[in-house]
This record gives sequence, structure tokens and C-alpha cells, in this order.
Amino acid sequence: MRDPIHNLLSPNRTEEIGYDVWREYVLPPFLTRTTFSETRKPRVIVGGRGCGKTMLLRYLSHESTFSTDRVSIPDDAVGHVGLYWRSDTQFAQLMHERGQPADVWDTAFRHWAATVFGIEFLRSLQSIANSASSVLSEADVCSLDFSRLAAYRSDLPSTTEDLRRKLEDCLAEFENWASNVRSADAPVFLPGDRFLRRMIALAQEQVPSLKPLVYFVYIDEYENLAEYQQRIINTWLKHSEPPLIFNVATKRNGFKTKLTDGSESLSEINDYRVLDLENFDLDSEFPLFAAEILLLRLKLGGVAVSEIDPDQLRDSEQLPSRKDAQYSRKIQGALRQLFPGLTQSDLARRVFQDGSLKQRLLARIEDALEKRGELRSRCNEVCDERFPEASVVVPALLNRQSTPPEVIATEFEKLTGGTDNKFTGKTDWVHNNFVGCYLQLFDGLGRPCPFYGGFETFCQLARGNLRHFLELCYKTLSRLEGSGIGSDTVVPIEMQAESARQVASDLLPEIRSFGPQGNNLHTFVLRLGSLFSLSQQSPSQSEPERSHFSVSEGDSALGAFEQKFLSEAVKWSVLFEEKGTKKKDVTAAEGVEFVLNPIYAPYFHISYRKKRKLELTASEVTALISGNYEAVNKLLRAYQKRWTVEISGPQRTLFSHLMEGGEE
Repeated sequence: MRDPIHNLLSPNRTEEIGYDVWREYVLPPFLTRTTFSETRKPRVIVGGRGCGKTMLLRYLSHESTFSTDRVSIPDDAVGHVGLYWRSDTQFAQLMHERGQPADVWDTAFRHWAATVFGIEFLRSLQSIANSASSVLSEADVCSLDFSRLAAYRSDLPSTTEDLRRKLEDCLAEFENWASNVRSADAPVFLPGDRFLRRMIALAQEQVPSLKPLVYFVYIDEYENLAEYQQRIINTWLKHSEPPLIFNVATKRNGFKTKLTDGSESLSEINDYRVLDLENFDLDSEFPLFAAEILLLRLKLGGVAVSEIDPDQLRDSEQLPSRKDAQYSRKIQGALRQLFPGLTQSDLARRVFQDGSLKQRLLARIEDALEKRGELRSRCNEVCDERFPEASVVVPALLNRQSTPPEVIATEFEKLTGGTDNKFTGKTDWVHNNFVGCYLQLFDGLGRPCPFYGGFETFCQLARGNLRHFLELCYKTLSRLEGSGIGSDTVVPIEMQAESARQVASDLLPEIRSFGPQGNNLHTFVLRLGSLFSLSQQSPSQSEPERSHFSVSEGDSALGAFEQKFLSEAVKWSVLFEEKGTKKKDVTAAEGVEFVLNPIYAPYFHISYRKKRKLELTASEVTALISGNYEAVNKLLRAYQKRWTVEISGPQRTLFSHLMEGGEE
């Protein structure tokens, strides 16, 4: 019986799958460049929300490596046994001040880690024994004697099962003390990583087959830990060596400190290697990866859209076969059939096939001609449904005072006559202006814009974020649940576009939960998106498709608060930070560009493509970040006047709220 689409795709977080992710996991393409099984250097795994950090860490953990779903496991798998730990952020924040000196909390945090790591270590032995691995048996686990651990605490039992239960009690005891630190007596603290090293050594001494055993501790959401807690983990990272190696996963800009307990700080390359999960080709690697994940989810639920081999997706030895061009075409082809997109020429033709859009286009051309002192009847000279793409960009050209109407008419005549022209030649008016002009036709219509539909578009909207990609697919396919999904299913473009708009609207309020600056980040995105939306409505489209900005004086011109705020926006993937490209002023300071996350583009009805940037002054960026509503009002009104924009439709409601002091 097929699972409903809700059960197949609505779980878009690893936590909803569980700790054993072997069955659902797809090896990402970047692992061809980085292998975990052959390295002994700690990793700092970096990436934004939804990029797959937690899924990767749980794939590397003992639950997945020694999954009962694996029919065979090589003996050398014990050379990389993962222990996954994501600390309870709220509980970790309890371990600060509250009447206790810093050294007490320092020791308490180490004890907390020791109990958690000890429990996971014992669970890992059970995972190995219960799996298809021949390295360790149930009898071996039962025979282990941990009595020498009593040197740390006299009440620690000797057998594996009793010790695990006791450590679980120790954890509960500790949590109770930390919650009632002013009235409860402190427990006997265990010595952090040294306790785990001792446990590993005792197991290796007693079971010869465990000599090659190497444990890799993966600490997730490292950025949420307090500075002193990060310092302790940094020390463990710096002094990692077999059989115990520490690794952390963090959002971008997640280090509060690189200090250790010693005199030396953490040093990249010397002490650890960075693995950036978002550092792969968004145009070639991500679409294939995303398609494989979706097809695997559908297959596991009994929905046959395209033939796919789950074992191939998990096997590192078969990674090269997934790079094969024919394989890539087949996999991505299945998704293109399911979520067909429209080419630019398709979009243009549909304008003339849609009565209301065609009338809108003709009206804009006639109005622009009239403003230029030309007869509205000249519309036929610059609009021809045989050349729909060129016709769509004509209103913007007519609204540019630098381009005489007779020049536009002459170039259009050359186009229709098949001679060299500025619409398709080197000047390429169509290429440079089409998307901005096309989006304008949908302003205020209240209907989905086909520009936001298609498999490739979903990949660009997600920009490497698997959670966002799956959410786009889930929202779209859930609309088809009544009719079912098969290899011949084709989702209408309007349905895809409406789903993209819904996802953007649903994800925008989520920004409020992004850390201590969540509410401010949410307001900032509304303000920035509104500014880009204003630009999108400019009649002349002289700078179409603005979706990123830079600071004209260089980002160093910003104050400390503003720089920290933008760093926080990058940390939560609200913005993406990229090296600066073109500068109109060659003497301007070298800086960076900040790209608004494209997943929000359908909400603001702007382009998701990174084409043209908006150069803002440092004071304008400050206004967007922390200015009062009068400052934002002044900023938006100034740009509205500069771009000669008349606000109407949904944008009027959004801007009114922003300018009058509302949130949304």
C-alpha cells in the first residue's frame, strides 16, 4: 500500500527520521573530494540550515554505520565509529552563573559530556554486536569488565548493561542538580573526554578485534554553545588523536571563540579541516543530488516515478557511476517530466495566449508611447506576437528617456525583417530585460507567476538547501494526492508556481525563530525584500532583477553592530555572502555582496537569479537593519521617487505596513 505524499515528503528534518538514516541516506557528491574513513584530522563541518549537516552526522554515527538494514558490513568499519551529540541548547544555557563560579560550570560541562559520551559508547558496542559485522558479538559485549572505572566513581558497576543504566541515572542526577543548583548537592563529576578514552582503552584491552577501533565524536549545533563550552570542545579538537577524534558541525560564523584551555588557539589546517557542505556546484551537483533524494523518498514509499537503486546511492564505491552523464540525464529527466518548467520563449508565447496578460502588455506599450508624445496606435510597430520575447521588453525600453521611440521601432523592424538588431544582437535587449519585464506583467494580479515553476527553478530557489527543496516538492505533490503519482505524472506549471509562493510565505515568519536576533532579522528581510520589490516595479527596468546588495563605501564602513547583524543573517542563511564582482567605481573599496535567500523571492515577487546588485550606502544599510519606521519610510520613499514607481496591489499593503510602523 502506498504511503500518502504527506508521510513521504512532509518529514523535511533529519530529526523526523531518527538516528538510523541508512535506509534514507544519499551520499552527497562532495564526498568524492573528502573521505571520512581515511582521515584522522578533526573536521569542522559548516553549512546553513537544511544543507544536510545533521543528516551527514547521523549517517556517520554508529546507528547508521552498523544499521540492521545493512546486509553486509566490512570489518574495517570499526575504523570509523561515530558518536553523535546535539546538546540541549536551553539546558546548556543553564550552566552559567546562577551563584556558581566559572570553574564549577567548567567541570560540570565536562561531566555532562562524559556521561553522554559514555552512554553513546556503550550503545555503539551494542550496535556493532547487533549488526552484520563480524568484529564484535553479543557475548563479547557481555564479557566486558569496566570495574576499573570505579576509580572515577565508586558506584560505577562493571558490566556493560549495568554501566549504561548507571550512566543514564548519572545524567538524570546531573540534570536535576543543574536545574536546582542553589539547593541541591553537586554530584561527583566525571573528567570529560578522559573518561571516554579510558572506556575505549578498557574495551580494546579485552577484545582483540577492537584494536583498530577509532571513535569520531560529532557535536552538532556547536554555534549554540556558550563561549566557555566551545573553549572546552576546542581543546578536545586540538588534542584529538586515535582512538578518539572530535569533530563539530556549525552554521557559518559559528565560532564564538577559538581559544583552548592552553596557551594556543585553534588553527585551521594545523588542528582541523573545514568541510563546507554548501561548497558544491549549484548548477550541476545540487540538481542531481536533490533529484536522487526525492526519487529515493518516493521509491521507499512505493511511488514509482523513475527507476533508482538505493544501494547505489549509499555506496561510496559507486559514487563515480553517479557522475556519468547518461545517469545524470536519466535521473534529472524524471524530475523535469514531473515538474516541467517553461523556457523564456514559452513564457513569452503564453503572454499572447492569455487574454488578460496580452491586454496588460498592450496597455503598457500604449501608455509608454503616450508619455513619450507618440500616438498610441504606433503600438503595432513595436509589438508582434510572432516575436513575443521582444514585445514583452518594449514597455521598459519606451520608458527610458535615453532610448528614442523611433530607435526602438527601427530595431523592432530589423528584428522582424531578420537582420542584425539590438533586441537579439550584441546589445541583447531581450536577454537583459525579459525576466524583469515579464514579472511586471503579473504585478497585482494575485495569480501564480509561471516564472517560479519547474524542477530547475525549484533547485535555484532552494540554493543548496535540501529542506527547502523537499518542502517545494511536498507542497506541490500534495495537491495531486487524490489522483496519485506515477511515471507519467506532469504537474501543471501554475500549480508549481502557487506552491513556490506558498512555501515562501510559510518560511518567512520562521525567521523570527532564528536565534536572539530572529525578530530583527524578520523585519530586516521584509524591508530589504520590499526595496528589491520596488526596484522590480521600476517602469524603465534600467537595472532589472535586483536581489543582492553591497555597501558602496565597503562593508568595513558599517558599525560593529551592523557587521555583527549581517554576520548573524549569513549564519542563518537569510543572506548569502559572496565576494564582490563588478564595481561601477573602480576606486571603490573591495567588499562583499549580500544575496537575499532566493526562497523568499516568490513572496516579494522578485527574481531568484543573482543578476544585478543594488549599491547601498552604509547609512542606508543601517536604516534597513535598525532604523525606526520614519527612517525606513524615508528610505523607501526616496527610492520610490528615484525609480518613478507607483505602488499598487499587494505591494501597497506591504509598504503601508512598513511605513506606518507595522510588521507585515
